[in-house]
Amino acid sequence: MTAGLAALVVFAPRLLPAGTLRARPGLASAVALRGVAGAAFSAVEVFIPLLLSHERGLSPTAAGLVLATSAVGWMAGSWAQARIPAQQRVPVVAAALLVAGSAAVTASVSALVPLAVCIAGLAAMAVGMGLVHPVLSTLTLRLSEPHEQGANSSALQLSESLFTTAVLAVTGTLFAAVLAVSPASAYLAVFGVAVVLAVLAVPVATRAR
Repeated sequence: MTAGLAALVVFAPRLLPAGTLRARPGLASAVALRGVAGAAFSAVEVFIPLLLSHERGLSPTAAGLVLATSAVGWMAGSWAQARIPAQQRVPVVAAALLVAGSAAVTASVSALVPLAVCIAGLAAMAVGMGLVHPVLSTLTLRLSEPHEQGANSSALQLSESLFTTAVLAVTGTLFAAVLAVSPASAYLAVFGVAVVLAVLAVPVATRAR
């Protein structure tokens, strides 16, 4: 994993628009936000079924139904973004939803917190992703020269893939390492990574408007 992350740091700047890893205002921040937001969402979504089935005692079917909330939320966000007059505010609103949602899911690791909090948090994150995905695609095309639109659109997809793959590798390793201490600590560790990424998405979103 260490070698892979090192290779990512070396080669990612060559594959993405200049300034992406520094979240330079404009196009670079739009591409960076796609990666950071996607990684935050995936870090939560991947571990929720495990949390629900192992720690909350839900059946695989029930856990799957809870996970389906993300599909409904994403669809709702995509529908809503087309009806928001001030499109420049959408990235910041989406990032705020990611922060609130990831914090709610993290809190639900405690058995004292109702399961509804976890479901609401997942739904909030999914709505945020549904909001920001189409807007970032449009923004990328708007900020690109005609001859760069194809390459920069591909960079959006690549950014999300690279960030998500790297974060899932880190959180998977972290979860396995901390699980020996306690399951709750393991979930808190991986969801904590998602919270940090979501918080990081807020300033990136302000630069991507």
